[in-house]
Amino acid sequence: YKKHSPKWSHYKIYNKNSKRFYSTYLPSSYRSTILSEFLEENNLKPVMYFENLHLKSIKDEIKLKTTGLSGIYLILNKITLDYYVGSASTDRFFSRFSNHLIYFKGSKIVKLAVKKYEISNFAFIILELFPKLVNKETNKELLDREDFYLKSLLPNYNILTEAGSSFGYKHTEITRLKMSLNYSTDCRIKIGNLNKNKTLLSETIEKMREKALNRKNLIFSEQALFNMKKKSKPIIIYNLDSTVYGKFSSIVEAAKQLKCHEKTIIRALKSDKQILKRRWIVKYINYKF
Repeated sequence: YKKHSPKWSHYKIYNKNSKRFYSTYLPSSYRSTILSEFLEENNLKPVMYFENLHLKSIKDEIKLKTTGLSGIYLILNKITLDYYVGSASTDRFFSRFSNHLIYFKGSKIVKLAVKKYEISNFAFIILELFPKLVNKETNKELLDREDFYLKSLLPNYNILTEAGSSFGYKHTEITRLKMSLNYSTDCRIKIGNLNKNKTLLSETIEKMREKALNRKNLIFSEQALFNMKKKSKPIIIYNLDSTVYGKFSSIVEAAKQLKCHEKTIIRALKSDKQILKRRWIVKYINYKF
């Protein structure tokens, strides 16, 4: 989306209760290291995030802070770093949270994961707020935003790769193989800039992402990435059971496929166990492709 696009700039967030929301929307000053690294590696600047989901106080906070709002959310497994992306229509964030993580009426994959790892090891993240009241006419726009995140982040807890809902919109399924190259540098930059340059009125959220927007992100130019690729050594990725996951001509190529930052792979290569994102083992190989 272009800078200062009239479609996404200077909008009001619908709030059916006409309540005023101020700095209470700001994320807490503390967040776990795991969550911080996940957001940084995926260049995400969330509107809100919640951890310690087993606590009643956190559940009440989610319900309070998402009342009357709609948009895109992400459920993160902080143990495996797998995640699920979905959309919530107006005043349905808490319902989506509850159905997925408490009542198990949502994603079956998320249900099994929560039962295995426990809800305390998950985070509920609001990625983006939708600026309109969601109805049959505007729901397609919300699904388009969800599709953008699905195709950019490739969340492996999602069964469908494109969005659909009870409003009757169903998209053609696109296989994960066809989408595997979509997480490009361009997508990373688009995700990071999604909420930049939006003017939100004080009735909704005031300075909700100030801290995230002030953080400087390292973005490599195409030439810099090309130079890194030329100098990088080929690597091989193993699953934890020692089967081969894939071979890559460079760290840059591997980072694109695995949806992580080049520095994450470099750190894993330098570590004793060479474990990458708690799910792979990474090693250099001594031949060229």
